[in-house]
Amino acid sequence: MAARESRAARPQAIAGAGLALRAFLLLAAVSAAIPSAAAGELASQPTSAAAGRLDAGRHHTCAVLSDATVRCWGFSFEGALGYGHARAIGDDESPGLSAPVNIGAGRTASAIAVGDFHSCALLDDATVRCWGFGDDGRLGYGNIRNIGDDEHPGSVGPVDLGAERTAKAIAAGGAHTCAILDNDTVRCWGYAFNGQLGYGNVATIGDGETPGSAGPVNLGAGRTAKAITAGSAHTCALLDDDSVRCWGAGLRGQLGYGNTSGLGDFSTPDQVRPVDLGAQRTARAISAGLSQTCALLDDANVRCWGAGANGRLGYANTEPIGDNETPGSAGPVNLGTGRTAAAIAVGGTHTCARLEDSGVRCWGLSPEGQLGYANRRTIGDDETPGSVARVNLGRARSALAIALGDRHTCARLDDGSVRCWGYGANGRLGLCSERNIGDDETPGSTGPVGLGGPGVPACPPGAGGAAYKGPPRPAQTGGGSPVYPMEDEDARRGAYRACVRRVGAHARREVARARRLSGRRRARARRHLKRHRSRSRRACVKRHGRTPGRVTGLRARALSRRRIELSFFAPGSDGAKEPAARSYLIKQSRRRIRGARGFRRAQSLCKGRCRFADVTEVGAKITLKVTDLRRRTTYYYAVAARDNVTGKLGRRSRPAKVKTR
Repeated sequence: MAARESRAARPQAIAGAGLALRAFLLLAAVSAAIPSAAAGELASQPTSAAAGRLDAGRHHTCAVLSDATVRCWGFSFEGALGYGHARAIGDDESPGLSAPVNIGAGRTASAIAVGDFHSCALLDDATVRCWGFGDDGRLGYGNIRNIGDDEHPGSVGPVDLGAERTAKAIAAGGAHTCAILDNDTVRCWGYAFNGQLGYGNVATIGDGETPGSAGPVNLGAGRTAKAITAGSAHTCALLDDDSVRCWGAGLRGQLGYGNTSGLGDFSTPDQVRPVDLGAQRTARAISAGLSQTCALLDDANVRCWGAGANGRLGYANTEPIGDNETPGSAGPVNLGTGRTAAAIAVGGTHTCARLEDSGVRCWGLSPEGQLGYANRRTIGDDETPGSVARVNLGRARSALAIALGDRHTCARLDDGSVRCWGYGANGRLGLCSERNIGDDETPGSTGPVGLGGPGVPACPPGAGGAAYKGPPRPAQTGGGSPVYPMEDEDARRGAYRACVRRVGAHARREVARARRLSGRRRARARRHLKRHRSRSRRACVKRHGRTPGRVTGLRARALSRRRIELSFFAPGSDGAKEPAARSYLIKQSRRRIRGARGFRRAQSLCKGRCRFADVTEVGAKITLKVTDLRRRTTYYYAVAARDNVTGKLGRRSRPAKVKTR
């Protein structure tokens, strides 16, 4: 996920990466480095053009430069960088060495939003273009085609937002996108299973129809939106009366309604009261992350709610907020004696505030240095953010804007440069390497991201040399899995189980409704429920499942008259990536196993799930013994790995043949 800073001003530029709002005071000192804000962005009070011109996603980062062009760097999964190829940028070259993203002839960008695997730009003519992974319609083009992997974003037209409608702001979430239109209404598109689109159903939008056909999200009678933020699976809007409404997944209390129910899947946002932020308190800005949300209030204090693990809420504990109490009961986050916030940003498992004096404080999980304190300590679990020093951004440097990705952080500084720290795999920090920054050095000790232009080096001084501590740390296996793959798998498991629980809860409600019907209508309702439950479970697997790699090296060896030994090499639970698959479907037959039909009909060992809990590495050799076989009989075996989380099957192995003695 990604998040960017949400600022105290009326945020008109993008809120994104799944996560945020921003707006900043325009400083004359950087006016040459950052383009001027549009007139509409200056309506309520001066705002910096830095607002919305920097965003960080799960694996990549994008920025709008001084000439209003766009550059992106990091992992280019399915074209997320928009360069017409799938190569990473920033891992061994400077982002400034790539040409700007082609967003259309004569077009420039006023803001950028980055999601997990897609990016969107708000253009100078108030239209929207999106590129990257197209599944579930998150790009909004009425199909699921990827854009940017072998063509440029400029080769497709703008997203259809409705007849004669244009956009004022845009936010990109985990697998969905939302925009505030010129009439201050909200439209959302993409993946909808958790209700994050807010239309009262779980139908995806943008895969077979355009966002313009969906109509506005119902925010309440007479209510419109001032700002929008998209998290991993939830969305929040700052309304025209400075109240906040949220919808989507609510399992961790991230919606802030004092319960763990979702909203937007079978009801619309107008059907609940605004989030309780405290007596007579209103919001200036809002930012949504993985499973937590933070608001900047009218008194310049910060309140956070949702998952509290690793101290990401900043309350010196790990308790969730919002699951059985409202955010207003929690009190403000302690940012330091006399300190208040100008902006707030939420990422995957960490949060940062830009203080009123443009300093930065961060809290939450920091295994890769994403907090920027030159260590890997968690902050906020048993101490407050105000108890630690500010992030060192460089001598006499301060922040204009800040953007949080899933495991990295970037800031636009007062001199117009960009600095990034945290997890460095795939070049998402833009520092010509893949090493982490911030775990044992401060962000201020590294150079800025080389975005091109005078005075900015192609690569930071010392890249690959003495200033760097050896070669990049191993950050991926076979295409981008994280350094801590088990953490990612645990998060996926929790999300999948929550998804299945939601399906079950909905099914129970529908069963109760069906019981009140009579005769033929009840039978029809039950048949519909059975089909709906099956489709919904498949949707959970599609959303949270991964396809394991193919089992290789299958061998069968006779040990005795009634025993044989099977051995094979463990694939990854997600292709060739770590961690290794630990559960397998092993088939046995006295006939040759040919094709999918033969594999399906063969006898399953271990009741269909043979588990090997001690397997930890892809390529590890797995052996098992099969007993109670017939003497002098030929047996055939084939094996397919199961996803560790959902049980989804990978490709079956080549068959092996053995004859008992």
